[in-house]
Amino acid sequence: MAKLWQRSRTPGTALVEADLSSFCIDRPTVIFLPGIFTTHDKQQHILESIGDIESLVKRAGEPLPRILCGSYNSLSTIFNIAAYNGNPDRACSAEARKMAQSLILPLVTDKGEPISEAEAARRLRNLTLVGYSAGTVFAQEMYNAAVDLMTKSGWHADRARHVLGETVLISMAAVSRPSREKDRFTTIYLVASNDLAVRLKNRIWRPISRLFARHAGDLSIRKVSGASLLVTARMEGKMWEWREEEDGTPAKAPIAPLLPVRLRSNHEPQHYMTCDDGHNGFSRIALYALINAIGRKARATVDSLLEPVGAKRRDEATYRARISNARIRGETRNKRQKRGKHDLQPADRPSIHPAPPYSPGARGF
Repeated sequence: MAKLWQRSRTPGTALVEADLSSFCIDRPTVIFLPGIFTTHDKQQHILESIGDIESLVKRAGEPLPRILCGSYNSLSTIFNIAAYNGNPDRACSAEARKMAQSLILPLVTDKGEPISEAEAARRLRNLTLVGYSAGTVFAQEMYNAAVDLMTKSGWHADRARHVLGETVLISMAAVSRPSREKDRFTTIYLVASNDLAVRLKNRIWRPISRLFARHAGDLSIRKVSGASLLVTARMEGKMWEWREEEDGTPAKAPIAPLLPVRLRSNHEPQHYMTCDDGHNGFSRIALYALINAIGRKARATVDSLLEPVGAKRRDEATYRARISNARIRGETRNKRQKRGKHDLQPADRPSIHPAPPYSPGARGF
């Protein structure tokens, strides 16, 4: 079954497994759902994933919430991905069902009985899911399982679906079915048009390829539904990014490839979580979506999740212009796709804010 891990407070022990039988989400909690290679024995992968989320929060200058990372029993999770993509409206693995039963059901029931919708909504606002690759499918399986479990406990199916929208999902390198996942969790999809894993998946199921123009390069944002937003861009292939030291000094940080360097996957999570405006169009989107999700006091909207936030936010005008242009581009592509025209004119493409100059001898973190 799937497990959850968090940093240990015991000296000499890096991680501790969360006890799902007694786990309580009573404060802002971020759960990172990783790719298929993060199995129970890959403790270093789990630590790095927790570190990636911590790094995002620290870049915004915000206090850390409770952060956990999932892991899988084996690589057989890939079969769950295939099963889900074949039946996205109902499919859920036993692992996802167990996770939904342990994490979501206690937030919407008390002693097996439904609680008020207002109280369930308040509790669910403490939960933020960050899915990457296979984790994006696992999150959707959890949603399917949660709806089923809630209806069996006495919730009306429509009200169950509505209140589950209080949960925020940031779905990076999504290999799920965005076009079939409307009005579920409040979701920001981040999908690169040249992400190898996404393109391979789309050879069998082609939902995302219908939603953005093939070979699209610049950042594009469009609504899939009232509760979901699809953000697409093209990866530039750079295996490094600019990061800031704690004293504000820019440093060049390498990105470890998932595949041999000559076989660029463009699937590495750092590409999607970058805050380097010169790296790709996704810069700062995951950061602001995460901080807004953690701090929400009311039901989040997909538009509010993209708002600049955080004590260390910078270059707001540049970011807002990039997001505004991406929305216009998304609307334009929607119209052009209906007419069978997929390419934008060069004049429609806004420039991306350049990265800060490299400082020789600077150390990455």
